Amino acid sequence: MSKLNYQKQLEQTLLSIEKQSIKAKLLLHSCCAPCSSYVLEYLSQYFEITVLYYNPNISPEEEYFIRGQEQKRLIEQMSLGTKISFLLPAYDPTPFFAISKGHEKEPEGGQRCCACFNLRLSETAKIAKEQGFDFFTTTLSISPHKDAQLLN
Repeated sequence: MSKLNYQKQLEQTLLSIEKQSIKAKLLLHSCCAPCSSYVLEYLSQYFEITVLYYNPNISPEEEYFIRGQEQKRLIEQMSLGTKISFLLPAYDPTPFFAISKGHEKEPEGGQRCCACFNLRLSETAKIAKEQGFDFFTTTLSISPHKDAQLLN
């Protein structure tokens, strides 16, 4: 099976978006501030972006909020020429613990990761639908430690 070229697919989508008179609304799931920086810089010229920091796999609670606030700080400090909105859901690791049960000792990239991707992206899709976003995506595929093909 050949790998799809997701960059080419993105470029085709962006060409069609550029023809519209208003910016499409994008919900961007962010795994962390560092991974979101380039994505925000790149996509902000095409979309009205809201960043969603939804990562129930992070613990303890204090660490979740430290990372969420770092994401917010990055957004506020970037000079993008457009407003980026931010969503930080309440801390609730329960869904992550549920999908992790029995997979606690798996290495990075195992079945637990796949289930965690599904959890975070399903919640992102749900929020995108509920709030009327045109598109949603994630920064997870930016990380060299994640399987971009699996994520896409």
